[in-house]
Amino acid sequence: MPAAQSIEGLSSGLDITSIVDTIIQYERRPVTILEQERAFKTQQVSAYKAVLAKFLSVKSNALLLKRESYFNKAQIDVSDTTVLTASAKGGISSGMYSLQVLELAHNHQIASQGFDDATAATFGTGEIKLAVGNDSLTTIEISSGNNTLIGIKDAINNAKVGVSASIINDGSSSNPYRLLITADKTGAVNDISFEVNLTGGDTIELGSGSFDYPEIVSFSDAATSTVSLGSTAAFSGNENKIYTFTVAGTGTQTVGTDVITLNWTDGTNSGSIVINQADTEYEVLLDGSAYDGLKLSFSAGDLVAGDTFQVATFAPLLQEATDARVSVGGGGSGSGSPIIVTSESNSLNEVIPGLDIDIKNTTAAGEYVTIKTGMDTKAIKSQISGFIESYNGVMDFIDDQFTYNKDTKESGVLFADYPLQIMQSSLRFAATSIVSGLSGEINSLSAIGIRSDAYGNLKISDASKLTDAIANNLDSVTKLFTNSGESSSSFIEFLSAAAETKAGANYMVDITQAATKGYFQGTAITDPSDSTLTLDSSNSAIKLKIDGLLSDEILLSERDYTSGEDLANEIQTRIDSDEKIAIKGLTVEWVDQGATGYLKITSGIYGSSPTIEIVASQANSAYAALGLASGTFTAGKDVEGTINGESATGNGQILIGNEGNTNTDGLKLKITYTEGDTLTGTEGTISVIKGLATKMDEALENITKTIDGSIARRTTALENQIKYMDERIADFDSRLASRREDLYREFLTMESALSQYQAEGSYLQSQLQNLAANFNTIYNNGNN
Repeated sequence: MPAAQSIEGLSSGLDITSIVDTIIQYERRPVTILEQERAFKTQQVSAYKAVLAKFLSVKSNALLLKRESYFNKAQIDVSDTTVLTASAKGGISSGMYSLQVLELAHNHQIASQGFDDATAATFGTGEIKLAVGNDSLTTIEISSGNNTLIGIKDAINNAKVGVSASIINDGSSSNPYRLLITADKTGAVNDISFEVNLTGGDTIELGSGSFDYPEIVSFSDAATSTVSLGSTAAFSGNENKIYTFTVAGTGTQTVGTDVITLNWTDGTNSGSIVINQADTEYEVLLDGSAYDGLKLSFSAGDLVAGDTFQVATFAPLLQEATDARVSVGGGGSGSGSPIIVTSESNSLNEVIPGLDIDIKNTTAAGEYVTIKTGMDTKAIKSQISGFIESYNGVMDFIDDQFTYNKDTKESGVLFADYPLQIMQSSLRFAATSIVSGLSGEINSLSAIGIRSDAYGNLKISDASKLTDAIANNLDSVTKLFTNSGESSSSFIEFLSAAAETKAGANYMVDITQAATKGYFQGTAITDPSDSTLTLDSSNSAIKLKIDGLLSDEILLSERDYTSGEDLANEIQTRIDSDEKIAIKGLTVEWVDQGATGYLKITSGIYGSSPTIEIVASQANSAYAALGLASGTFTAGKDVEGTINGESATGNGQILIGNEGNTNTDGLKLKITYTEGDTLTGTEGTISVIKGLATKMDEALENITKTIDGSIARRTTALENQIKYMDERIADFDSRLASRREDLYREFLTMESALSQYQAEGSYLQSQLQNLAANFNTIYNNGNN
């Protein structure tokens, strides 16, 4: 049908368009009712989406409160974070501590004398041996292929002996390149020990200091005397510094004739020496005593006032290996003696229980840093308040939907919506119910000062009661909100419960197989205590693949081993130092069988999944010597058993109730029995308690699930109704469009017929008029 069609009855004079529109409008009244109903349903969908957002807000707050870790938030205040910082691993008791950082832990750091070129092959060949702490010396071969300073640096780093080597340029005009070796770990125990045996070229000095040859800064053209180190000069100091000497007096002065004074300074100290003879040693003295062992000699010739030269010292010890030292206690006005704590590193763990402390700087003399610890009760109370606010928000929204105004006769679009009433009731029941199974008085919100008001909203009716419960009975408050379990055995630990897990008392736990760790067992070798085992560069390397993770090349110390325990300890130390697999927690032990024995490498993780592999392709391997070449791996076992007579699946020490179990679906326990500990029959019982936050989360999960949640089902039903209405409206409008066309055709047909009738009438009238005229003419003629 053409849009905006308007037809007037030319023959009838009727307004056909208006007549048709009126008919269609009358016949469309059912569609109008459907459109009104559709608009209402659309408003209901929008309202449900709004209430969904509010339900999700409550759920997010409930999710926080159902986590036990949320109630273990520590509050730590440090008075000076430039000196130290502190963090908590979990819950921590209240306390106040005064600390002084007396000394930081440092890495041992040594350097070589200077060299003119870092790339020239000027060094002798042989070996350098290095070790850190109590480790045995590792031999590093220096050959014609790596006897440059850079080559030596790389060889040290590739040996992975617990040090890092680098080359520094000290800026000197001669011999500026020095080899710097730094221990990877701090602490006095991690000092670097070494032996250098290079022949046929330059060597590396790491143990003794020296003086560099005097370097001219500015000599006048008239100066003819030369300065050199005295033949018996021997560095006895321990600092790297530069002596600067300047000729005093005026004019030209002759060595051996004149008494020449040279003023000197090392940046901290100063003095003077007097030269009156040529080719004679003069010792640099400070306050009449020998200073650093520096002696100078001047040849015959002239010096000029203002002539300046320098002598640099070389001290190989750049930084001593030291422990951190912290005093705990003191700082008050009374007498007493603080506790001195030492640590290899600048991280102090468990000095204060539950607290990790990282020290950054030392404190000034007489100054203290205060650490105040306690639970962050404000954060916990704030979260509970946030939960109450979000809960009341959804309740208020639903109440508004259920309100009817008798004056305006208006109500919310979800007024008397039964599914929404069920959702509100389920949430209210979850929030206000008693948590069964909890021991003690705190088993409901009312027990911590939170009650329902006359409108069903939650409010903190007794703030002091809530504050007191959090401050003094936090464990009970935690259990009120979270999942918890009560075990009859110290070997059975509750970890978590799923939404499908049923709360219940005394679920029986029957363990038929305790978890074990997998291990790699080498073949028997002669006990090193009976026959020394020697490892050298040809047989000192191993490489492991742990749980699919490949280690670096692990180099064992090249030396003689005189016991199986010594050998196992060496392997353990090297594995623990490997950056890739140290975290795996492997243990290495020697199993003594008398004249023989074998090495056993055990996984750090329980269960059947962990693996230990020996990488057979390793060059210069120690496998044959250690009995690892044809060893065997025995996989660990997962825990096996039932919970409440229902099937469960083990993963290491974790036992989880199987999906579909009536009561224990998703219940997760940690079983720490060993194979010798398990009993015949039931090992113990576990009671599962679900807290308020868990109950609310489960209720809200049923409401808010995307696919089959209560709101999703309700909105889907409404949207299907809207879709059906759209289809009916479209069908009705299509039929009305056809009806409009039919009406127009009927009116047009009527107009056409009427027009024809009118034409025929006009013709007849014309004929009658003609007949009348003719009749009158004849009549008149006849009378005449």
